[in-house]
Amino acid sequence: MKPAAAWPQQALVGVGGATALVALLLSFLSPGWLRLAGASPNWLVLWLLPWARSQGPIAGLAGACILGIALETMTIGVATPLYGLALLAWFWGRQTRPGKIIRPSPTALAIQATLGSLLVDVTVMMQLRLLADPRSGHVQPGAGILSSDVAAAGWFGREITNAGFHGAIAAALVTGFLAPLVGTLLLRLWCQLDRTRHG
Repeated sequence: MKPAAAWPQQALVGVGGATALVALLLSFLSPGWLRLAGASPNWLVLWLLPWARSQGPIAGLAGACILGIALETMTIGVATPLYGLALLAWFWGRQTRPGKIIRPSPTALAIQATLGSLLVDVTVMMQLRLLADPRSGHVQPGAGILSSDVAAAGWFGREITNAGFHGAIAAALVTGFLAPLVGTLLLRLWCQLDRTRHG
């Protein structure tokens, strides 16, 4: 049996893992009333922001890698949000102080989540753009979800990029709108668990 001091750490990891699983599932099953112009919020960014801000860069990078790889196993294509999530985890995690969780203002959470969502979407679009065939302007088959159908329909990389920017901006706005609520609730939960861990 584990010592009593080890239980809160296990509870923190368990609750963090459970909330990460919910964020991953919401990435695919987001309610329709939370969408803006067909784009749902970036639930992974909404989870990663408070996790990295409360647990630091190492735990943030671990969470970003686990979520990014889990999302990769559920989608088709070569483009991955892992690079953007890892950058955000490192940046947000470095804003923590050892032994103290700083709760940012709701406005700061909204701005950071909006910019974070844009960064993740732009890194995915850059990967898709780099995979485009420069001779024909078409996206190579296998470069993304249903990209072979898109290329067969005659869509050019420029059109996909323009549609991607509109979707990225819509997703960033919805993510920023939800960040104060979701981020504050998760930060409060992890602060309570961290407080019980340190006595």
